[in-house]
Amino acid sequence: MLVRRTAAVLAAAALLLAAVPASGAAVTTGTAAVSADVRASDCLVAVPTGGECGVLTVPEYRADPDSRIIELPYVHVRSDHPTEPPLVFMNGGPGSGSLQLAGYFADGLGLRESRDVVVLEQRGGARSTPSLQCPGAAAAMADAFITTEDPYEEFEPAAIAMRDCLDAFEDDGGDPRGYTVAETAQDLRDLREALGYDSWSAYGLSWSTQVMAELARIDPAGVDAVVLDSFSAPDRDFAATAYEGLELSLDRLGQRSGGDFPDPYADLLAAADLLDADPVAVDGHNPVTGQPRTFRLTGDDLVTFVHAGLYDVELLPVIPYLLDRLADGETGALGTLVDVGVDELTSHTLGQYWVMQCQDEVPYRRAGAGRASPLIEWLVADEVVCAELGLPSPPAPPAPVAFTQPALVLAGGDDPVTPAPAADEATAALPDRRFLEFAGVGHAVLLSSRCGRESVAAWLADPARDVGGLCDRATPAYDVVGAGDLHPTTRVAQVALAAGDGGDWRALALPAAFALLCVAWLVGWLAPVVAGAARARRGSTARRGAASTLAAGVAPVAGTVFLLAAGGLIWAAATSLPTQLLVGVPRAVPWLGLLLVVGAAGMVLTARRTATARGRLALADAALVWLAFAAWFVVVVVLPS
Repeated sequence: MLVRRTAAVLAAAALLLAAVPASGAAVTTGTAAVSADVRASDCLVAVPTGGECGVLTVPEYRADPDSRIIELPYVHVRSDHPTEPPLVFMNGGPGSGSLQLAGYFADGLGLRESRDVVVLEQRGGARSTPSLQCPGAAAAMADAFITTEDPYEEFEPAAIAMRDCLDAFEDDGGDPRGYTVAETAQDLRDLREALGYDSWSAYGLSWSTQVMAELARIDPAGVDAVVLDSFSAPDRDFAATAYEGLELSLDRLGQRSGGDFPDPYADLLAAADLLDADPVAVDGHNPVTGQPRTFRLTGDDLVTFVHAGLYDVELLPVIPYLLDRLADGETGALGTLVDVGVDELTSHTLGQYWVMQCQDEVPYRRAGAGRASPLIEWLVADEVVCAELGLPSPPAPPAPVAFTQPALVLAGGDDPVTPAPAADEATAALPDRRFLEFAGVGHAVLLSSRCGRESVAAWLADPARDVGGLCDRATPAYDVVGAGDLHPTTRVAQVALAAGDGGDWRALALPAAFALLCVAWLVGWLAPVVAGAARARRGSTARRGAASTLAAGVAPVAGTVFLLAAGGLIWAAATSLPTQLLVGVPRAVPWLGLLLVVGAAGMVLTARRTATARGRLALADAALVWLAFAAWFVVVVVLPS
């Protein structure tokens, strides 16, 4: 259950620090009386003004009276004028960090105006002590995509690395039995009591919706309302739901394409068949080790990476276009999918993810769900790793969600992993529920929908309010990119990514040289133009000189107009939907190459009128830069890829 980390959202999240007054609360759980305490600590992330950071200490496994104590960092943002119950949040995954989103809730949603906000890190997460980070397993997970073997064999190295990591964890005194939804829910109850709150509202996202639902069940007096965003039903076969969600998401995108892409799922299957017959090598890097890798993509790899891409509200609208191209054998954009997919699969704390999933969820998947065709390979990795670890699972399958507090259930209409119909059905029996679906949204409504954020804030202020008509949930933020909207080229994005993320500015050397040439030439040409206009009023000889000067301006003017027009079109496209540039550029951009032809013709005219050797040499140098850039433009922009 992965939550895509949206860079723009995390950049907008301002976070917190200060001191948290220490306190303690006795908790009786299982067979032993154990204590939970909080103490002030240094902040591990940037925090909003006036925020506080602390550590919650709890037993690792409450059923064991000799359990060691673990430390879970939290962020506490206090309201100056609290009039409503506090809100507690934990991110999804499992294995996704939470603390970095404290400011997003407190300031981004404006909740601190009327309530305190508390964010707790997950036990076993990267910032907790101990941490179940297993970089060797994560690196092996990424490297599984460099071969074309059966996926059940490809993930064996990751399983062995995870086994080694867990052995070391247990040798250190760790008890994996403590890393479950049930124990995590009790962490939140202990934190509420330790902070001295009588009750609070709970916000769960993806996997942590299970945690918040369990918290509401075990602590009914301490939880007054629950938000379940991208609900992951504990009693449903998660693998089967993910496959259903993939097909449903693509079907809905096809319906929104206006007939351009009637069946994106069929295109996905066709493209997968092509890659199975002829795997494609794509250069990239292992995001864990930073080492360069050549990924060899099969149909199962494609399905896996497309599924990961469907999480992102900005990538969703271009996927039908991309699949149509891939089904036609055009594989240029596979590099982008590899970057998205491999990063998504390794961006969370994988050791924590597997220890929790192998106990709570994987044992209850439908037999053979992971062996669908084609495969979503991270589900295969779960099966392979969990078989290697052999962790115990609860004696009874997870029960349907059941609590009595008011609940707001948010679902993305295009969510490929916790699809809206499944979330609706799984929560329908809750006695006081509001269900809201948001068109054009993938996973994590909070991070993807302005309307979703407005609905959450309004509902938390009054859980009895019907917020269904508060804003437009039916209109997607982005239209699906149509077949005729773009000129298909992935090389522009590859150049931009090489210069930006890769830091290789040589990729932009020719465009930069061409831009400098045009600007310098234009500035140097303007003065003679003005002077020539004055001489033209004094006689025919001056007018002949003015004609030569004007001819010399054809190239710099054409080049400058080209730069402004191409830059303006690409900027407008990036502003409206930046991800469309991953698969193409506005259709008018290649036609702007005619201005380069006009400029070259202007150079020829200028050469005929240039009498000095120095002038001809300068013009020859300019012509070399011009022609080199023109060739670059043809290869990178004009030729489809």
